[in-house]
Amino acid sequence: MANIKQQKKRIGTAQRQRMENLRYRSTIKTLFNRLQANVDTGDKDAAEKTHRELVKLVDSAAARSSLHKNTAARKKSRASRMLLQEAKTDTAAVRKAKKKAAPVRKPKADAAAKKPVAKKAAPKKTEAKVEETTPEAVVEETPAAEAEVTEAPVEETPAAEETPAEDAPAEDTKD
Repeated sequence: MANIKQQKKRIGTAQRQRMENLRYRSTIKTLFNRLQANVDTGDKDAAEKTHRELVKLVDSAAARSSLHKNTAARKKSRASRMLLQEAKTDTAAVRKAKKKAAPVRKPKADAAAKKPVAKKAAPKKTEAKVEETTPEAVVEETPAAEAEVTEAPVEETPAAEETPAEDAPAEDTKD
């Protein structure tokens, strides 16, 4: 382990650069496999899209010196040759390529837990409640009609006589 401060910084920089280079190489390999699978299945549109993405990534990796310029040229040439190949007619090879081309992704449990399901369900319940209580409010579908429907139960309670008077000025200020 380095004792000098600048050497410690340099170790961190080298580690970040190494990880970036690794990401480039890994993504390029993945795109090559995807391109081969698209070519094998005969999906020309997906193959061309993957080819453009691959060439763009290889060029950016060469510009950042993650790949040598000759290596980048060789990979782009290989991708172009791969794009010109004919689709495979062997059923086993096509089945294997389709399986690789469209990987099934499992939904994340965390994403489902974070969605505000209760908030979305609440407006639907109130609309259903309004439809059940007064059909006139559904026909009119105005905010004023909905406000009258919600205030009606409040006015029936004896302690709620003060609350409509307090709500009335608030409604006037909103308009």
